[in-house]
Amino acid sequence: MSKLVPVRPAQNFRNGLHLFRNRKVLWQMMREAVSGRYKMSFLTMGATILAIAYIIFPFDLLPDYIPFLGWIDDGLIFYFLLKRLTKETQRYNRSKAMERKHSGGLQ
Repeated sequence: MSKLVPVRPAQNFRNGLHLFRNRKVLWQMMREAVSGRYKMSFLTMGATILAIAYIIFPFDLLPDYIPFLGWIDDGLIFYFLLKRLTKETQRYNRSKAMERKHSGGLQ
């Protein structure tokens, strides 16, 4: 009987790898969202702000001074932030492709 390999860890790794490869796109998306040229989804904007605040501030569900256990909640928040930003960068790429299509490819 063959051993089944779970797909989830590979998918999770791909989400992080996608953001790392597209980090320039991510920063461009963030700059355009702040300047108002790109309308980021309310869920992504709220999740990003809350996740960064949760990771930076010392008030956690599991205090950070407890080794390993204190970092689990921060890691989970960071994981969900990566997933959300991956979806948002894909949405951003689609919107930029549509802009290029409608403008005739000229920038």
